[in-house]
Amino acid sequence: MNTTVCVFGPAWGLRGVVLAAVLLLVLPQSSTAQERMSIRSQTEARALQDLLPSSPTPTVPPLEAAIDPESYVVGPSDVIGVNIWISPPVSYVLTVTPEGTLIVPTVGEIRVADLTLSQVKEKVTVEVKSRYVRGEPTVTLVAPRRVVVTVKGFVRQQGNQVLYSTDRVEAAIQLSNKVLDPGLQLNPEYDERASRRNITLRRRDGTIARVDLPKFYATRDNRWNPTLREGDEILVIRTDWARQVIGIYGGVHAPGRFEFVAGDSLLDAIDLAFGFSSLANQDSVVHSRLDSFGRKMTETVVNVRAIREGTAPNIALEPGDRLVVKERIDLREDFRVYIEGEVIYPGMYPITKNVTKLSEVLGKAGGFTEYASLSTAQLLRQSLRREDIEMERLESLRAGAGPDDSLYYLLETDLRIRKEIVNVDFEELFAGKDSTKDVILRDGDRIVVPSTKATVYVFGQVVSPGHVPFVEGRNFAYYVERAGGFTERARDGDVKVVKAKTRQWLAPDETTVERGDYIWVPKVVERPFGYYLTVAAQTAAILTAAATIALLVVQVSK
Repeated sequence: MNTTVCVFGPAWGLRGVVLAAVLLLVLPQSSTAQERMSIRSQTEARALQDLLPSSPTPTVPPLEAAIDPESYVVGPSDVIGVNIWISPPVSYVLTVTPEGTLIVPTVGEIRVADLTLSQVKEKVTVEVKSRYVRGEPTVTLVAPRRVVVTVKGFVRQQGNQVLYSTDRVEAAIQLSNKVLDPGLQLNPEYDERASRRNITLRRRDGTIARVDLPKFYATRDNRWNPTLREGDEILVIRTDWARQVIGIYGGVHAPGRFEFVAGDSLLDAIDLAFGFSSLANQDSVVHSRLDSFGRKMTETVVNVRAIREGTAPNIALEPGDRLVVKERIDLREDFRVYIEGEVIYPGMYPITKNVTKLSEVLGKAGGFTEYASLSTAQLLRQSLRREDIEMERLESLRAGAGPDDSLYYLLETDLRIRKEIVNVDFEELFAGKDSTKDVILRDGDRIVVPSTKATVYVFGQVVSPGHVPFVEGRNFAYYVERAGGFTERARDGDVKVVKAKTRQWLAPDETTVERGDYIWVPKVVERPFGYYLTVAAQTAAILTAAATIALLVVQVSK
């Protein structure tokens, strides 16, 4: 090992002693010329780093995943971080020049454009190591660049678009279809006619690729929706949805019609529909094809499982082909009913389709509480889906109800649609133990058990409207009296008893007053003086006409 001896004159004094001590710590480790050069490079790098202005934090766009160094292609304006892990470490945040080079201080200019990030890491590392003997350099993409691409064809706004190099082709198309003027009237079918599976991507180096957005989302294969580079040209063509289509229906996750692209196969169609459902019969898929005249159809049963296993050939599809995936029968569904009100355990209860009876479910709910009103309990049913309600209303109008009945008919129809009542006598079924009154429940039924009401509600033209304690055997007059009696504007001859359960309006002599019933006392209708003049005039006219007719009859008889 070479030994270096330093001699300092008297003028150096204490400063010379300190410097000598530092050199004794450093120089023995830098015995070779290459190592001495490394120390010099480190010193230069630190000095240059101190002189460089601090760079602002680069903007990083939202990312769908971590960048893959094997596929990301570096280009001008990419921000690259170069770190040399010596003591203390040296870090540079560098931007790729418009010429596609990376200038690393104390190292030099390195060509990085059109290389993958993985290749750039390797190339820069080699160059840095040739300058710095000690320390392990690392290279990192700090922020992706912005690129200019051109979108042409069947889009709203043709021309250049500025995006990030981490964005995909679909982002450029979406940006070109963005409506800049909210008041602009556009064809609502515009987007539907644009191809999504036959988009052409032309790179700056002349390579051409097909972009298939539905296939990208079905397979998550990046080649069907690649990331952008500067100079890309994207061509969106118009598709013919009347002819260039294929269909797949039945036991797949996304059945429907799909744009046909030359080269599509049966397995491609299944991928576009996001694969088979759990009940699909994969060994008996029906492939249907029309001849070129659209008159003759041939059907073939295909074993898709054998195709995947390689024991049967895949089938090339043609425009208009259809696939029907049959499903196994599975009648298991979430059949349930809901119980509310005066039961021990209200809530949702599962049932068996067309089997479970009302008494069974109420037994599971623990039976009734001591406050349950069996006389007003109801079983409600929703027979129609929400989307079918309007159609049911329209079909109900075909009954041909007359003008006098149509409004009332529509009211009753609306009540029936929203809440059908199943005729069940809870008192006879549960209190009277009459099993013949039991009914089979349906999915979605609602059982309502109200609380016992110990009052009768009197309202309308009475002095003190409100609840009056129920007394067995009393008639309506008793409750009106307890409510303060009639007011001077009351029509006491038109009092109605509204039944608590059925909401029927009955005259007092047609029913007895029961717990929870309502008593309605209407008001005398006040009419203007002109109304009575009109009635008197009409009456006089009728009498005059009758007298005239009678006189004519008498004269004719003579």
